Amino acid sequence: MILAMFRVMLLGLARDRGALAMAFILPPTIFVIFAAIFSGTSGDGLRLKLAYGVTAASDNAVRLETELRAEPSLRIATGIAASVDEVRAAVADGSADAGLLVRGDLVGDADSSPILVLVDPGKLMAGPIVAGHVQRILATRLVDLGLARTAPQIEALVGAFTPEQSARLAAALDELAATPPEPDATGGLVSTETIGGGGEAGATVTYYAGAVAILFLLFSAMQGAATLIEERSSGIVDRLAVGPAGTDVVVAGKFLFLTLQGIVQVALIFMVAVFVYGVELAAQLPAWAATTVLAAAAAAGLGLAIASACTTKQQAQTITTFVVLVASAIGGSMVPRFLMPPWLQDIGWYTPNAWAIEAYQGALWRGEGIEAIAGALLPLGGLAIAGFVAALAISRWRLKL
Repeated sequence: MILAMFRVMLLGLARDRGALAMAFILPPTIFVIFAAIFSGTSGDGLRLKLAYGVTAASDNAVRLETELRAEPSLRIATGIAASVDEVRAAVADGSADAGLLVRGDLVGDADSSPILVLVDPGKLMAGPIVAGHVQRILATRLVDLGLARTAPQIEALVGAFTPEQSARLAAALDELAATPPEPDATGGLVSTETIGGGGEAGATVTYYAGAVAILFLLFSAMQGAATLIEERSSGIVDRLAVGPAGTDVVVAGKFLFLTLQGIVQVALIFMVAVFVYGVELAAQLPAWAATTVLAAAAAAGLGLAIASACTTKQQAQTITTFVVLVASAIGGSMVPRFLMPPWLQDIGWYTPNAWAIEAYQGALWRGEGIEAIAGALLPLGGLAIAGFVAALAISRWRLKL
């Protein structure tokens, strides 16, 4: 009997393609995604987008720029900003993961750091990563710059150098520039500044409020849409199809309900964010409302399209679980997308998660209005319409079978 039961289970698994996918395809897929993300954070796979600016041009600044552009772990913007405000704006609007500004002579006054790394609190990890890359470049490829900054400090402590000592120092620096060794200091060349007024906790909470919201919007919409299959199997859809509106009323009614359910669900998540963590919502209510409505509608449309295409509820549950987990992993609901390799970030734009998170970040963290986040809202609206139309078309087609 034990072997017979084993055989029954084995045959059942072999005949259920959905169960096979859940058991043997989904786990390695999720592993590949997370392996690509976290292996990239410790190697060249992580390529941060860097806004670059220079306010004090010099030969040393050109040398530094050349080394930075050759660094495989950084993607330097094509243009060069001429002021700190331009670099701050690029970091604040999310077009760059971090900013780097050369604001003085790299071998001049040692009282202030001529290299400034700017980072948004929502991507706070990017600051130390960029600063570490810059310090490594200075310590291994541009060693003479660090020592040139240190020399005036030594001179102030021990007295002025003689002409002969100064000449020997200049010759030594020229030799280091040609054949750099491996020292362990950079002479205070790099400093980091966090922009934005919300602080680390505010940015993180704002990000994950949107990330969790779209994750559960997808889950709840997929589960709710699966009732369409039950009603089709029980004959309810066939009886309604006799009426003047056909099956369209079933799909439209479910779409409306799932959208409203999603809006309430997201409102509860952000209510906790507002009252417990102090997220500012009142001033950005129109942009938040537009994002929430379109995100809920997109989830409802996608869920109904998948449910309409499935023949059994078990099949729908398998497919929706696969879709939601993969979309959430590469779309940023589980791990911030700036930590992903560039190729995975590009794939992430094909998920509703990435657009919903971008819209919520723009509205609640960067303080942007509906016009500014329209680029993120349009894909959500397009998915909602496409999913709803597909669900209508598939439902009508099934009646003809």
